[in-house]
Amino acid sequence: MFGYLRFFLAFVVMLSHVDVRFYGMNPGVSAVVVFYILAGYVVSHLYHDILPDGKYKLFYFLKDRILRIFPLYLYVIAVTVLFLLLSDFGDPHFTFIKTLNNLLIVPLNYYMYIDSAILTEPKWWLIPPAWSLGTELQAYIVLALLFSFQKYKRTFVLFSFIIYILANFSIIHPDYYGYRFLVGVLFIFLIGTYIQKKEYKFPYFIWGFILFVLVPFFYFTDSFSPTYTRETFLGLVVGIPLVSFLSRTKIKLPFNALLGSLSYGLFLSHFLAIWILHYFKIHFSLQIYDIFFIFFIANLIALVGVKYVEKHIEPLRMLKKTK
Repeated sequence: MFGYLRFFLAFVVMLSHVDVRFYGMNPGVSAVVVFYILAGYVVSHLYHDILPDGKYKLFYFLKDRILRIFPLYLYVIAVTVLFLLLSDFGDPHFTFIKTLNNLLIVPLNYYMYIDSAILTEPKWWLIPPAWSLGTELQAYIVLALLFSFQKYKRTFVLFSFIIYILANFSIIHPDYYGYRFLVGVLFIFLIGTYIQKKEYKFPYFIWGFILFVLVPFFYFTDSFSPTYTRETFLGLVVGIPLVSFLSRTKIKLPFNALLGSLSYGLFLSHFLAIWILHYFKIHFSLQIYDIFFIFFIANLIALVGVKYVEKHIEPLRMLKKTK
């Protein structure tokens, strides 16, 4: 079932980047929050239930995460660069540092402090949503350490949640610390680890506190931050029970594994599909055929990546298929 969820979330992120909004909210932000919960669940399952115990466990964990993230990412980078060079779309300007930032991924999480834009128009980088992958990669390192030092886990949860609340009250930057930087969203990944361990007390404490305390307070005082408070609240309120339910369901649907594999490629390649649409000067709007074109091209790129890249990488990983 998680394959269907991941694919749907990637589709929602795609919709958000063609300016689809629901009641004025960016649905892609809520989808990313659910992604983070799910990522915490998956890596907890990997670390505790699949990887062999021993002194090399951390090495195997990081190896698996690198092989999960980088091969398909580098494939989409290569396809994007090929498109840019052949089309000259966006007047690309490549430098060593900007290219290195893209290849390492983590620096993209700090785009607001470094000039990591490769394109002058659109002024961004090769895979715009990759800033969240930078957050994920950092989270994997911290989670691996917390798995080994469980006694510090609650401290990190509390600290991160406090940072998140301070950000949403605009005491500190609401966008950076309430959505993008690991320090403010680490607790979201940790929620997924609690769900995987069937320790539901903390996730549902957060769920209840947000739904019955923070949401009413922010609503009646009209103090929602100018960035993504509503969207992250929604992601947590929907994501916690949803991931909890799917983790316990025994329902098996066809194509679950395929959709799960395509979801990451769809997430990575949909901006390239948008640029291709612009390049061919097709009228860009929210008409259904434009969205279908982006969806089709992005999934085609993803399918090629799954078949010819991930297929050869999978045997090198120690991760078995999850739900």
